[in-house]
Amino acid sequence: MLGHPMQREWATRLAGRGKRELIQTMLVRSPHVGATEKLMLALEAYPLSYLLMASEYPTRIWILDRDEKLSSATILTEEMRGRRWHSTRITIDECDGLTDVALGYVAMVTSWRSMLVIRHEFAHVATTFFAPRERAELGALYLQAQRTNHFLEPLARESIGEYLACALSAWFFEDLAKDLASFNPLLFRFVRGLMRRAEGLSRSIEREASLAVN
Repeated sequence: MLGHPMQREWATRLAGRGKRELIQTMLVRSPHVGATEKLMLALEAYPLSYLLMASEYPTRIWILDRDEKLSSATILTEEMRGRRWHSTRITIDECDGLTDVALGYVAMVTSWRSMLVIRHEFAHVATTFFAPRERAELGALYLQAQRTNHFLEPLARESIGEYLACALSAWFFEDLAKDLASFNPLLFRFVRGLMRRAEGLSRSIEREASLAVN
């Protein structure tokens, strides 16, 4: 007997695909095999449920090669290219990566050279799928950090999205996760809760998919 309707729906959408296949469906352009493999290794760390939701949204990922400008990615809109970013008003080509919502899809552009940057940009994608309760809890944490000027790094101060992306990408690196747990235990526990719920949903989706096949 199959379980929760939402889990059944996501199991159907999964269609037997694994993490790498889901990542491949999102990849629009990679400069070479090495860049593709770096993306795979970076994003496989994320729960299956986040990768599935991102693939279905859909999300489009463009990987830059060395010396390529971020603005060269054709998945970006003219509005994105012309926008100034953060409090320093930097241009698009001064950014290490970019994730933004276009009409009908999420655009993610990143260099392949840094696992941290790749995971940071996908963290922005993952926020698309937060539940209202998660958004409210994150908002309260960010407001508290603003009041006390308590940010692990300057980028995290720029917006609630950067606040979360810095924390979530740190989760996948042991030394950075320890720094986060020490510096901001409440934010660390929030990220840990996110990951546990996402991994739990991932197991439920895989279980439903297995039951459907059998």
